[in-house]
Amino acid sequence: MILKPSIMRTLVLAVLLVFNCAVFGETQEFYGFRPQVSLTKVVSDRWDANVFTSTHPIVVNNASRAAQFPADIQYYFQASPIYKYSPDLNFVFLGYIYQRTDPFSDDFVNENRLFQQIVYGTDSLFGRLTHRVRLEERFIHNRITGQTPFSTRLRYQVALLIPLQGSELDNGEFYFNIYNEFYFSLTGARNALYSENWSYAGIGYQTAQYGRVEVGPLVQRSIINQQHDVRYINLLQINWSYNF
Repeated sequence: MILKPSIMRTLVLAVLLVFNCAVFGETQEFYGFRPQVSLTKVVSDRWDANVFTSTHPIVVNNASRAAQFPADIQYYFQASPIYKYSPDLNFVFLGYIYQRTDPFSDDFVNENRLFQQIVYGTDSLFGRLTHRVRLEERFIHNRITGQTPFSTRLRYQVALLIPLQGSELDNGEFYFNIYNEFYFSLTGARNALYSENWSYAGIGYQTAQYGRVEVGPLVQRSIINQQHDVRYINLLQINWSYNF
């Protein structure tokens, strides 16, 4: 596979842009991996059903201050019906998310979410450019107080999928996938309005029968307290997505 110089320059620039948030000083830093699976079933001409699950075990805890964050595991499950308005535009009117952090510890945290979502994609000069806007209603259970406060969050993701062997992605070909997602905590308890940022860049392969497989680094940056200290979680993301 030989890449044109223009594509190589685009890939290098994209990686630098996505990971620009990682060049600033950190207060907490963690390393792990994140396997995830996305399964989509075509229900009709207008509707799909999607199930997504992931986990991210933290295997290295390298905190730079006295306050330590223990290594943990986070489990995530998402289910959503998708309304396909057009090939470029789809909606999720009501989806559900369950998340459990550090599930094998006495300090585990349960969170239930509802969400609404708009996804718009268009073909650009270099590949498929996708915008995703998601509004979440969050119910995070506090095991100390026994209460489950309500909060809301807005997420915006911009992604670019670049075929590496031609202008379109066909079976048996590699591709480059890059995205950045911005998290805004709107209501409820929060450490900052712009509370998180996720940056990813990976290489994928479109198989003929088994969907897409993809691997690449994911950097999760979050504000961890009212003093705006920052935590970085650096993960090797491994993804398998399949459409029935």
